[in-house]
Amino acid sequence: MMIGILFQIFIVLVCAYVAGLLGGLLGLGGAVVLTPLLTIFIDLPIQYAAGISLLSAVGTSVTSGYRYLKLKIPDLRIFLFMVSAGTTGAIIGSFLLYELMKTEYTWILYIVFSIVMYIAAFFTVKQAPKREMEPLSDRLNKSKGFSIQGKYFDPALHLYVDYYVGKKRIFESWGVMLFGGLMSGLLGIGGGPINMFALYGIQSLPIKVASATSNLIVGVTASTSGSIYWQFGYIHPFLSAVSIIGIIAGALHASYLLPKTKGSTIKIVLLSVFCI
Repeated sequence: MMIGILFQIFIVLVCAYVAGLLGGLLGLGGAVVLTPLLTIFIDLPIQYAAGISLLSAVGTSVTSGYRYLKLKIPDLRIFLFMVSAGTTGAIIGSFLLYELMKTEYTWILYIVFSIVMYIAAFFTVKQAPKREMEPLSDRLNKSKGFSIQGKYFDPALHLYVDYYVGKKRIFESWGVMLFGGLMSGLLGIGGGPINMFALYGIQSLPIKVASATSNLIVGVTASTSGSIYWQFGYIHPFLSAVSIIGIIAGALHASYLLPKTKGSTIKIVLLSVFCI
């Protein structure tokens, strides 16, 4: 009995560490990784795995986000605009989950989870080549104006990287982010994959800026969904505490890796997580 409990704690810690590492590095928050791991390895029902993952995603966001903010990687203007969409969708999605759990169609959640991941991967791949091949100066010349422009220092490249986001892309990505919040509440994934598609695929932010900004958004979205999950009784306090310890360790490690990691490496890992 005791050995079984200790083994379960160990499994949760390892899964949480992996989720925190990948979530902090890729801007996914960790919930999208932790939810399937908990359902597979300790056979948790998806609603309880989602509740634990959402609380853990807040830990990832706070841990890695603090360091990213010190390095001035996230774009706070984009964060403040996009987070309204994420939180609105998270509230709607959480109540949809509650109603769905009353029915016999909970298997739909697993199918929707897989579809969301593959769609995010497809559109991210589809958008990436055009963005990488088109110089910033050409995009500025084609644009009638832009609303947000910024830059950040990339330690891996040893130079400042400029970027801009046009008004049209901001409003397009707001709608996508609303859907991401909806998936956060419905599936307990924090909205990370959809956030990355919106920020990297649509807004054409550099991968590191997109990842760091997404981490902040996931924290707000996950805390919104998580508080509602708590009211519904979908959060296991003990397993959540164990998971948060592991995921914070992973997120802290990721916060040191991201500035030094090449953007191409992050893209490969991101697409791999989407497809798995």
